Amino acid sequence: MRHSKSGGCMSQHYVKVYHAQSSCLVRVQLGWDRPLQGFYMVVEKDGEEGLDEFDEGIVYSNLDDVGHPSDLAHFKAIASKLSIQIPDVMWRAAYLDSQHNTIDNRVFYNLDGDLVSPF
Repeated sequence: MRHSKSGGCMSQHYVKVYHAQSSCLVRVQLGWDRPLQGFYMVVEKDGEEGLDEFDEGIVYSNLDDVGHPSDLAHFKAIASKLSIQIPDVMWRAAYLDSQHNTIDNRVFYNLDGDLVSPF
């Protein structure tokens, strides 16, 4: 299964990548937030191994920013700053979600942009 229902009000696109600055795998979640009419992105460490009591595992969250961008340029700049490669197909899918005001869609990708089973 590559797609699943989230039961929420956002589209959700996921990829796991190695993040050199954190020395671990991170999970990137990117999508369209229909109620807020903007994009969001969260980068968090995958799993709890190596986390101490003060490390919540969040590498980046748009909740620390002001507002929800109506285009993806802001998040592309954040991904570049973090040296995280997000497959082009994932950016395109999030953009299309905004155009169709999509919700309740979860899609998982590998680094090549192929659809994979949920992780």
